[in-house]
Amino acid sequence: MKLLKKRLRKPQVLGVGVMALLLGLVASPTAQAAPAAEQCSGSWDGTTYWAKNPAGRNGGGYARTYWNGATKKNCVKFWSSPYDGLASHVTVAIFDEGGDYSIDPPKEHPANLRYYAGPLYTWFNSTGQCIRVSGSLVRGGVKYNLDTGPIRCG
Repeated sequence: MKLLKKRLRKPQVLGVGVMALLLGLVASPTAQAAPAAEQCSGSWDGTTYWAKNPAGRNGGGYARTYWNGATKKNCVKFWSSPYDGLASHVTVAIFDEGGDYSIDPPKEHPANLRYYAGPLYTWFNSTGQCIRVSGSLVRGGVKYNLDTGPIRCG
């Protein structure tokens, strides 16, 4: 114990990795680091839309929508939850009132997204129009589905 007290009195220089572990900034060795994620531009309305499992319970992932008044477009992003990369086949789509849509990943270039899908923007001026968001992901062998119905109308 005497040695410990003596060491604490001296200024110590810790390596960046050790300091990050002490501060809790580094995930456990089994977790994967998430890639840098592009964000939607605009303002979030404060609503989180959860994907539901077959029993109707929230979980697996969630979506958020954003409105950009300058471009007059909506945007959606769908995240695996928690953001740990344990999900697979994350997809999201944004639909306009006429049924036109954008999807990530695109059907012609499918990918096994694990952290998030999007951001996806409406390609039209969506002022005064509703959008609908749908998506899905697989987590722990369970498929979670997202379907918002008409949202952000007006």
